[in-house]
Amino acid sequence: MTDLNVLIPLLVGAFVVAAVLESALTTLFQWRLYLEFFNGRAVKTLIMIAVGYAVVRQFDYDIFNKIVFMAGGESNAGSLSRFLSACVLAGGSAAIYQLLKTLGLRPPVEAVQDKPKPATGNAWVSVRIIRNQAVGDVRIHLDEITGPPPVISPPITGVIGGHPHLWQRFKRVFFADPMRLPSYGGRTLETSKIYRIVASGNVRQANPNDPLLPFEREIYVGRFAERAIVDFVFAI
Repeated sequence: MTDLNVLIPLLVGAFVVAAVLESALTTLFQWRLYLEFFNGRAVKTLIMIAVGYAVVRQFDYDIFNKIVFMAGGESNAGSLSRFLSACVLAGGSAAIYQLLKTLGLRPPVEAVQDKPKPATGNAWVSVRIIRNQAVGDVRIHLDEITGPPPVISPPITGVIGGHPHLWQRFKRVFFADPMRLPSYGGRTLETSKIYRIVASGNVRQANPNDPLLPFEREIYVGRFAERAIVDFVFAI
């Protein structure tokens, strides 16, 4: 049977190491260049695992192997146990905090938990533009309609698009999209209000020597459902 007098200090130590690791990498994750090119959450996980694995190797901190040994298994440090230890550290202080609670142990401090998003009364909304004839900047306008409500459809919950290629899906997960507003995540809008989303800019004509034509196209008018996540894709 696992000795709690040994397990508790081991998990508390892992909690502290994970918290320090998170703090050490905060500068990178908040760096403007990082946010410009990468999807913060997706790439953050890979970086946390890679750095966690480096910490496990550099400091011989194979916590998974130690816990398995305490639980009655055979001590067998290797690539698998080191990788799983790196995943434990990559989960951050919040994951270890939850583990302590699950085991009925008292954690040293309250872990910082991310607030659920979108929160109650809000929706996440983004707009992705696919360039066809559009030239130069494409402006996205967001208006809140306060006058008499127009005739609109029921609140929108989401958008089901086509089936992008595997590489396109992979790219969208890990890299920020310059033709998406915001580049990743979503803008928070209130579900109790009516919004109008419009795209404007310039498009080229059939004859490339002709001057550009201005355009203004409505993307959506209406409300958003509770905690909806809506990603509009608009080809121009």
